[in-house]
Amino acid sequence: MHLPAKAPQSPAVTARSPYEGGTREALAYCLRRKHLRRTTRIAFVVGLLLTAVNQGAVILGGDASTLTWVRSAANFLIPFVVSNLGLLSGRGARSGPAPTVGSVDDKH
Repeated sequence: MHLPAKAPQSPAVTARSPYEGGTREALAYCLRRKHLRRTTRIAFVVGLLLTAVNQGAVILGGDASTLTWVRSAANFLIPFVVSNLGLLSGRGARSGPAPTVGSVDDKH
């Protein structure tokens, strides 16, 4: 019985993980002034819109409970976390080798 030839092994991926360096490095990156300015703006705008849509009537009606305010806080916190995760994932995508002139990426 003849066995097929073993497929060649692909070279190891050397692209940098967006979380390489651990939590401290990720936090330091996210806490840079220019990044915080962007992520807090995103969280503020999205949180304000979500709170207005989801809790606005309750708050304006004067019927807001502690749970309403917890939900409102989550409307700001979750977009902040998501925008920082996006920041970190974009960091990993940019840290690979730069494309060269005439590479596949240049031929659209």
